[in-house]
Amino acid sequence: MANYDDVVNFALRRGIFFPSSEIYANAPAGFYEFGPYGASIRRKLIELWRKELVKKTGMFEIYGAQVMPEGVFKSSGHLDSFNDPVTQCAKCNSIHRVDKLLEALTKNHYPEAMSNEQFTKELRAHNAKCPKCKGELSDVKKFNMMVKIDVGVAGKQSCYLRPETCQSIFVDFQRIMKTMRLKLPKGIAQVGRSFRNEISPRQSLLRQVEFSQMEAEVFFDPAKIDEIDGFDSIADYGLRLCRIGKDAETVKVKDAISKKVVSGKLIGYFMAQTQKFFESCGISVEKMRFREVAKDERPFYSKETWDFEVETSVGWLELVANNYRTDYDLKGHAEGSKQDLYYLDPQTNKKFIPHVWEISIGVDRTFYTILEHSLILEKRGQDERAVLKIPNALAPLHVAVFPLLSNKPELLKMAKEVYAGLNELYDAFYDESGSIGKRYARMDEVGVPYCITIDFDSLTNNDVTIRDRDSGKQERIKTASIKDLLHELIVGRKKL
Repeated sequence: MANYDDVVNFALRRGIFFPSSEIYANAPAGFYEFGPYGASIRRKLIELWRKELVKKTGMFEIYGAQVMPEGVFKSSGHLDSFNDPVTQCAKCNSIHRVDKLLEALTKNHYPEAMSNEQFTKELRAHNAKCPKCKGELSDVKKFNMMVKIDVGVAGKQSCYLRPETCQSIFVDFQRIMKTMRLKLPKGIAQVGRSFRNEISPRQSLLRQVEFSQMEAEVFFDPAKIDEIDGFDSIADYGLRLCRIGKDAETVKVKDAISKKVVSGKLIGYFMAQTQKFFESCGISVEKMRFREVAKDERPFYSKETWDFEVETSVGWLELVANNYRTDYDLKGHAEGSKQDLYYLDPQTNKKFIPHVWEISIGVDRTFYTILEHSLILEKRGQDERAVLKIPNALAPLHVAVFPLLSNKPELLKMAKEVYAGLNELYDAFYDESGSIGKRYARMDEVGVPYCITIDFDSLTNNDVTIRDRDSGKQERIKTASIKDLLHELIVGRKKL
């Protein structure tokens, strides 16, 4: 597995991802863009999420606005509680996030919920100085990370860029409930951009100002938390759980329920589906865990939190926030909007505000983690060869077509015909420049699982050579069978 520097260098070299507006020296930190290969992987990651989590569990998907009025965030509590502890250097005026500064200094963990006074006391106790210039640091204060904008010609309508995608789902709940005849339990999902005024954006995709989330909010009756279709299919599935003060262990979902490790079958079911999704992304189960979050570390709205984390070269990286948000959000928006957000159970005529189980996946962090776990650096003498062994479902291209180096028109004609036929069904690429070895290496590096070569024998025998990225194995096949074989290979039904 590669490390963080390997991944960033690889991404820049191949244009996978890179800083936004990088040709300008004054471009702000915390904004990243994706090149052609990166955009393709990212798009396929989202489609895999739709297939493995949204569609498989019968969720509705919406698309919400990024700009929302101030009242939304008053009701949600973000204007009062969405804060980071900060300190400022008296010498160079740099602002630092205190909990991260102390963690780097002491190697201990500091909950964000600590008071300003407690944080200040810790700064003084450890004689913390500015990391940039060693200047004196101010007392700690809270900084709200919301990004405010003014809407309208007069600029008098105060709005904010959403700091998380879930608020769109909550304010849309009433409309979705009525128009889709929503029956609980039911998930509502969306993928989109969010914005946070990070104090010190760093580590490329891992901490940004503008980022993407794949969000799902599952609405349910708390009295029926143990009633969920499909539970039997995952009852014996093993969850990697890391309880407070304990090492990670594999626990069957049904045992986690019976031992009250998690609150109910519905939560166990969606935790299993979340872990299964990351398995489909090529992450080894041994490298993942659901870490139980203590009360003083949980978000202010959460009754129960399990952070889904994956081990990387920069430590255990949180990719998913799994929160039992109870009825906090709908109740707050009902009060703030003066609208009825109750749900009427059609079977019992019971009227109540649903509870919510949240599955909030960071797209960009997941993207980075998949690259790190897929990028293999192989030594070949004095040279180093990079191979991106990414799952077929996420590969930026399915297949590349190469004619042998030749000026023979018939050879190029056949190669282009093969390419055109494949490009109708798959993400295909055509390349006739450089040696076959170099072309293979270029495709291996960006994760293309299969390459097809047309040579002089192809003209006579009407066949081609297909090569597997991971094994290097090659097989001769008839041209007429390429499309069907490629499908079998891509979906995993066959191997070369």
